[in-house]
Amino acid sequence: MKKLLPFSTLLALVFTGLTAQDNSFFTIQVGTFIDAKAEDFKPLQAVGLVYARDVGGNLREVFVGGYDSREAAERGAAEVRQKGYANAFIQERRAADGRAAVVIQMATRKMDSKLEWEKFMEAGEIYGTPSGNLIKIAAGPYASTDAAQKDLPRVRKLGFKDAFVKTANSVHLIPLTEFETGVKKPLIPLGIGQAAPKTASGQPSAYEVLTPRTPDVAAAASQPSVPSSYEYYAGVPATASTASQAALPAINSRIKRNSVMELQKILKSANAYTGGLDGYYGSGTASGYEAFIQQNRTIRKYQLLAENMPAPGQEKANAALQSAIDALASNPSAGSRLDAFNEPVARGYRAYEIFSAMGASPDVNRMMNAAIRDAFASQGASGLPFDPFATYAYQDIGQLVLHLYYIHCASGTNVSAPCWLATRHPQEAARAYQACAGLPGAAAKLQACSQFENWPEIKVLVAIASDLNADQSFNQQRLSQAAAERARLYAAPTPLNQAEEKAVEGWSRNLMAGLNSWATRDPLNQQINTAFQAMFYQSQARLEDFFMSKGYDANQARGLSLATLHTLVAYHLQRFV
Repeated sequence: MKKLLPFSTLLALVFTGLTAQDNSFFTIQVGTFIDAKAEDFKPLQAVGLVYARDVGGNLREVFVGGYDSREAAERGAAEVRQKGYANAFIQERRAADGRAAVVIQMATRKMDSKLEWEKFMEAGEIYGTPSGNLIKIAAGPYASTDAAQKDLPRVRKLGFKDAFVKTANSVHLIPLTEFETGVKKPLIPLGIGQAAPKTASGQPSAYEVLTPRTPDVAAAASQPSVPSSYEYYAGVPATASTASQAALPAINSRIKRNSVMELQKILKSANAYTGGLDGYYGSGTASGYEAFIQQNRTIRKYQLLAENMPAPGQEKANAALQSAIDALASNPSAGSRLDAFNEPVARGYRAYEIFSAMGASPDVNRMMNAAIRDAFASQGASGLPFDPFATYAYQDIGQLVLHLYYIHCASGTNVSAPCWLATRHPQEAARAYQACAGLPGAAAKLQACSQFENWPEIKVLVAIASDLNADQSFNQQRLSQAAAERARLYAAPTPLNQAEEKAVEGWSRNLMAGLNSWATRDPLNQQINTAFQAMFYQSQARLEDFFMSKGYDANQARGLSLATLHTLVAYHLQRFV
């Protein structure tokens, strides 16, 4: 008979094993760079994996390698400095700051070999754990070991026959994106090449709200340290109105474009414009547009509707609590008003206000953990990018903000995430929008912020589109999906590929054809259609200038503007396509 080890001895062995597995991770921070690209750091690839982390404002922190010891990291740092990066330094990521993450390890590869990144990325979001000249490549993280085990056969069928499930410390997991792999993902998964969903009549309904990109769950799990504020406009209160005014671009009169020509046709038919159909947004087109919106009764009606009604999907918000949260933008002391509410979201914002004023503390941890737990008490944690029933220590504002956004994902939360929070923390906002929109039954509500919605023509455009929506109640999940994609287009646009451009242009043509057909049935329909199309093409022209101001050419800006318009009106007007 075998003699059993004492429990204390077993515990010591387990602890020793965990310590060996979850030791600290050392990496070399090269520096922070504007518009950093992987090819800029080719000399460093001989040292180790070159990877980056976005920190907002077109800035990226660039790192090299992963090391199990400080001594090995110092040797790597010396080599990096010899290659011209004199300010490179060692960064230690402590295991205690991470959390357990379930992943599927697919393979271990040498960094100096040609890696089959496209094949790895078929598994989904992938992460790397570098160690010297080797890198372990994994898919995940998964919500549980069972979830990973269920997905393991699929991953093995991709050609990774030796793939296995493991638990890793999140500080070791580095998201492998376009920067690291050189493989560009499609901007918008429009379902190109897939069978279009069917309507009740069996006809294709090809232009649903855009499917959101997969959320960056590894970044959420690893709890990165980020700047406490990403304020866009120094000295200006981060309100919706100021952000909107600052973001409204002028329309360039020296660029010929189809959107302006279509607008000119409408203005000319209304006798508001007497110039030629030349596609240039000159003074004649500008004054004609202003005259048109002043004299058009339908537009004036929808202007009033847009100003006096909440944005689609935000009709049932708790007005008093929403007002208290909104007030934090310009008056931090307004946080005391939140004490009158017992809702989890109120306690979450109270924790945010305390952290902003006094930094990390046990009180913040208790308040925020209780808020998250209560917010998801009736919903459960299935499919979430984090565990709402775990206990978190909030050491940086970025992690707290991300979890605050997740509270807005909870099914019982009916308060909108305020504009000022998105303005101060755009990276966390975009990440949370994507995560929330991808959840079954997602219910996150988002204020119309600086992401285009407060532009005058777009406010009217959305008011008309939502009025034409035949649904008895709006599908909040699909509105959240559209908002997530729009947030990304606003914060981090990348050009559409050829197939995507073709898809959004086809959607635009089909939409206008459907509306024109509908307009022939009644004079009132024609008036609404004319108003909608005028706002659509005016919005498209201004959006094109927004994207051109980001450095894209006119053709790229056209595709991005149509993709943005798709997120604004496609859900409401799907019956016309």
